[in-house]
Amino acid sequence: MTALRFLLLGYAFLTIFISGGLFFKKSGQAYFTLSMFTLLFGIEMLDFLYSTSVLARMHPQFFGIYYFTAGFIYGPVLFLHFNVLLKERYFKAIDLLNFVPAVIAFLSISDILLMPGHSRMDYIGAHFFDRIMPFNYARATHILLYGIVFVFLIYKNYSSLDSKKRLYTLSTCSIYFITAVLMSWLTEYADDWRQFIVYYISASSIVFIIGYVLYTEPDFLSRIAGKYLSSNLSQKDMGVIKEKIISSFERDKAYLESNLTLARLGELIEEKPHRISQTLSELVRESFNDFTNRFRVEHAKEMLVKDEFRHYKIEAIALESGFNNKVTFSKAFTKFTAQKPSVYRNKMSR
Repeated sequence: MTALRFLLLGYAFLTIFISGGLFFKKSGQAYFTLSMFTLLFGIEMLDFLYSTSVLARMHPQFFGIYYFTAGFIYGPVLFLHFNVLLKERYFKAIDLLNFVPAVIAFLSISDILLMPGHSRMDYIGAHFFDRIMPFNYARATHILLYGIVFVFLIYKNYSSLDSKKRLYTLSTCSIYFITAVLMSWLTEYADDWRQFIVYYISASSIVFIIGYVLYTEPDFLSRIAGKYLSSNLSQKDMGVIKEKIISSFERDKAYLESNLTLARLGELIEEKPHRISQTLSELVRESFNDFTNRFRVEHAKEMLVKDEFRHYKIEAIALESGFNNKVTFSKAFTKFTAQKPSVYRNKMSR
């Protein structure tokens, strides 16, 4: 176990080092949220080593201060990170609601946190099963629920992701979810808190995978999320870009390309992807996916009512309209028309 503790100590310092590198190397909310996530986890590894060593008894003033509340912050921070990457949506006031459980958790144990160090240690030991364990269950459940949310987010946006984005999000989400399950299992069955070292060593791999990706692709997050928050695009510039986008869609029907991405559209209209993304977000008030799918749905609506396409199955209509599959088509069609494609066809043929 001593060797594992030294290994974890190295992981902790490396994680904090990576966090600082992410924070100072690049600007933007994608890097900021990722930096905060890795920093929080690096500090928790150090806190775990401290709390399970003789240092805690010698210097008890920090015992239990960090662990309890921090566990309710990981999920929200990574959720904000995925929102920037997958939905190209930057922080809003409503996002702060994700941190409500952390505030509740802090308030629920504030009496313990206000105790002197030795008293806090004794209290936690004496009330471990009747008060601390229920809190641990809540912490593990909270982390696990966010893992499920991440799976849903990736599934919902999977068809619109390019290969690098898929690799990054799937790797990050998979490791987060697996370690969340591992933590839940240890919370239930571990005989001693020291056994959680398996969790910390396993979970730290998320940092190293992310670190490797960002080391080999230093502009990865910038290309994915865009950096238009600091862009100096004027309304006039965005108006010009909007006209180019609409022209490409209405005249050239670019939306019929099933693999159309921001990068590909940028090539077609000779504009940088982040400028297109900013224009759609600020001027059109739609995400790239919604904007594209709206045109595809309108195209599909025309095909569904024309006699020449009467023999086409719904899946064929979907493919002809630029969608990759029937399921994605049905979801988009229902979103924009409030009815399924088959219902729309039947109604319009009466």
